[in-house]
Amino acid sequence: MAQRLITGFILAPILIWVVLFAPKPVFLVLLALAAAQGVDELVRMYAEIRKRDRLMLVPLAIVTAIAVGIRQYWLIPAVVPVAWLAWCLVAPGTVEAAGRRAEVGMLGVAYVATLFGVIVQIFSLDAVPPGGQFDTGRGATLALLIVVFAGDTGAYFAGRSLGRHKLYELISPKKTLEGAAGGLLASIVGGLIAQRYLLPQLSVVQGVLLGASGGIVGQIGDLAESLFKRATGTKDSGGLLPGHGGILDRLDGVLFAAPVVLAWVLFH
Repeated sequence: MAQRLITGFILAPILIWVVLFAPKPVFLVLLALAAAQGVDELVRMYAEIRKRDRLMLVPLAIVTAIAVGIRQYWLIPAVVPVAWLAWCLVAPGTVEAAGRRAEVGMLGVAYVATLFGVIVQIFSLDAVPPGGQFDTGRGATLALLIVVFAGDTGAYFAGRSLGRHKLYELISPKKTLEGAAGGLLASIVGGLIAQRYLLPQLSVVQGVLLGASGGIVGQIGDLAESLFKRATGTKDSGGLLPGHGGILDRLDGVLFAAPVVLAWVLFH
């Protein structure tokens, strides 16, 4: 737990500065690299994936995340599955392994890289809302992180202190209903903070709904990644972040909540 807190205290101010004040290309490059790392972490859980497969998937992940984020290059994400499946045909190994590698690679690109592309879309929004200090892209990106990370923290401490009833023991034995409720409450508080300081175009009620919807979907994202780890006998997706695991361990909920936050910003 101490290592987890130390890592959080070191990275949090750096992340806030990068999102709010660094030149936008800096964070966009970090998102592309995070997409590549996330895809690599996911496919490494599966024994059928070879090193050369990972070397093929990493650039495909970067291209997909950028293309989805920029949007006018919509044809590129459509070509990426073709390129990956062609690779599996050209270098199949055994037929059984090739089929499994094709499935896992497609999952990595469709799940991880595409959702990172949604974060790129959010961050690329450049209109400054009335009364806002930051443009919508910076504000909404930090709002996304606040809602999900607040939920993670609330769930962790509520589960440790109050947890009695299992949430979904088959997938994640340590998660509890009490932890999920604490996480949801913390996400709602995070949504209100984000509405007040980052997204003034939203009303207070919309801030509550943003926090609630982002928090719920973020917890589903956490369970989804737990499903992959449970299926492959993996404890953490990686070791890049001491006390937190890998990029995918830390951002699984953020990836799922990204389309929710984008929808709130675009339609409200």
